[in-house]
Amino acid sequence: MMIVDLIDEVDFKEKMLGIGAPLKDCQTLADISEALLTWLDENPESLANVKTACEELEATGATILPDVHDVIKQLLQK
Repeated sequence: MMIVDLIDEVDFKEKMLGIGAPLKDCQTLADISEALLTWLDENPESLANVKTACEELEATGATILPDVHDVIKQLLQK
């Protein structure tokens, strides 16, 4: 049996909570994405931290679920 490191929405949310993003446990990935974009519009000084956190997730070499990767790409393009 092969075991693969996987980054899902829970891992992504935990990473964003770790940098102070105002997220809630019950939010879906779409809600998280919207909340992050709103937060960054209101707190542009947090953009560098978000980008660094996203780059760290990508640098792990783990498989990132496609929906999570789409959100990461969107945030990195901001």
